[in-house]
Amino acid sequence: MATQTDTSSVINTNRFPVINTINTPSDENDLRTRLSTAESIWVAIKNEARELCTFHPKEWLDGLKPNKHYPLFTRGDIDGFVALFINNLATLLAVIGNLLPILGNDIVYGRIVPGVGIAMFWGNIYYVYMARKLARKENRNDVCAQPYGINTPGAFAFVFSIIFPTYHGCAQINSAAYCRELAWYVALASNFITGCILLLLCVVGEHIRRHTPAVALLSSISGIGFTYLALNEYIDVADVPIVAFIPFAIVMLGYFGNIKFGPIPVAFVALVAGTALGWATGTNTRQPVIDASHLVKGYAPVFPIGEMFRNMKHIGPYLSTTIPTAISIAIGTIQCVESAKRAGDFYPTRESMLADGVGTLIASIFGSILGMTAFIGHPAFKKMGARQGYSLLNAFAFLPLCFLGLIALLLSIIAIVSINPIIIFIGLVICSDTLAITPRRHYPAFLLGLMPVVADWAKGTIISGVTSSYESTTNMTFSDSILDSIKGYRYHGLVNFGGGALLNCIFIAAILMYIIDRKFVRATVWSLLAAVFSFFGLINANSVGLLYRKTDYGWKFTVAYTMLAVLFCTFELLQRWRWVDQPEEEPDDLSSLEWAEWNRRELLRQQEGPSIDKDTRMDQINLSTNGRSRV
Repeated sequence: MATQTDTSSVINTNRFPVINTINTPSDENDLRTRLSTAESIWVAIKNEARELCTFHPKEWLDGLKPNKHYPLFTRGDIDGFVALFINNLATLLAVIGNLLPILGNDIVYGRIVPGVGIAMFWGNIYYVYMARKLARKENRNDVCAQPYGINTPGAFAFVFSIIFPTYHGCAQINSAAYCRELAWYVALASNFITGCILLLLCVVGEHIRRHTPAVALLSSISGIGFTYLALNEYIDVADVPIVAFIPFAIVMLGYFGNIKFGPIPVAFVALVAGTALGWATGTNTRQPVIDASHLVKGYAPVFPIGEMFRNMKHIGPYLSTTIPTAISIAIGTIQCVESAKRAGDFYPTRESMLADGVGTLIASIFGSILGMTAFIGHPAFKKMGARQGYSLLNAFAFLPLCFLGLIALLLSIIAIVSINPIIIFIGLVICSDTLAITPRRHYPAFLLGLMPVVADWAKGTIISGVTSSYESTTNMTFSDSILDSIKGYRYHGLVNFGGGALLNCIFIAAILMYIIDRKFVRATVWSLLAAVFSFFGLINANSVGLLYRKTDYGWKFTVAYTMLAVLFCTFELLQRWRWVDQPEEEPDDLSSLEWAEWNRRELLRQQEGPSIDKDTRMDQINLSTNGRSRV
């Protein structure tokens, strides 16, 4: 016959050493509560670990086992491979075209490009492995691996905001050979730090995304898209319009006009058309091809980790580029995984972020300055019918290009300006996608957030380039006073506005956004953060440190931002006394669930309210939602 057993005794026996005490009902309830809390915490920890890297060992092995139900190659893999390969190739060729005048053939083809090949191989293979795990776990044959490759905005940010200023700043007092080496090592160290930050953001990246306004976070990456990817590349298009306009029109027709060229990818059509025009007009000549043929040879991967760490001391001024670039890569990966989930493939978010972080670290320790990431557009690749084979093909296709110097030969054969329209398209899409999720009232904040990158571009590519060229040809030094007096041009203002451009974008966009929404407490917090960052030179400065001397600008911006914080606190008090309108209730991200729920409540309120108020509210809704048809 069963006997009753004290519940607390059972719990104590199973979970803890037996203690001979008499438990009161209150003690039992407290113990159950504590155990329930402990179990909840333990379950949460296990879920976090599982989300981090698909924790169960069985799933690790599942990705390596043969799976006859999941085809290695399909017809759609060919289409997916061509699209992914062309996109990565276009980015790589465009970056190489900008790097060659600064770093030269030896560093670009002998050190950077082989590192890209290794990182490309790692990432594509790992994403195939993740797809195979998911296919076996869910017993499906339609899983599409996530596309992987070079992070285009980050690549151009490193070229123009790290390589260029490092080289031009060094070239004023050192030899060109030394400055090339220094610029490469500084960019390598920055890329290594980017990879480390990505690993850290596996844990906290989602929290940063949740607590930073979308328009502020995306304004920095949009600044890169608008300035370095669109404006800078279109300048090259305008330099040779007879060659470049037709490829530009083809790219715009294909990607924005949705005009198909049969089974041939749009980017490939643009490359062929531009190259044909380049050779027909004499823009492309035989001599560069002959010169490039001498570069076709085997290149062993380099492992410059020692020199990279020795030059880590020089990366301070560029942390304001490195940190936002890492954050943007992490946020982009989160968005890519969410996009894949909407297409039916539920990949672990943190494992994808981990793969991107490791890929960037691998790139840096083998000589590449380019960050690696998951590509946006997984649903499009899946719609093509791509599965895992396209990623495998992409992994192996870049090995001969990168290790045999074939990329140099390819760059000399094709018309480089036929690549520019593809990069321009990417830049325009980045900006338009940001606008699509931004309420109209925040457009001023978005536009202001683009400007620090424009200032940084102007300083780095125009002012520094002209200054360096002048000094190298005349042996005379440009002084700041000369630059400051050219047609009344405020050179120091340009330097300050472009200092820490990517971080500065986030701060000024967030502050203006909260001004528009009359959320003065948040505006105060962001102003105080900007004050701290300015004092240490992370924004509004061209050097990192304690900027407190009379000639420094850091402390001046600290004072200015602190004054803003006091002003916003004053308006917060006025708002609480009802002397200022209440905060805007509409969420700031039109793609979020919060905005969808807010919009649903507003529509219900319209239907339930009086007719007069209903009409008024309808006008407000129409105004606030005008232009959101893309969302």
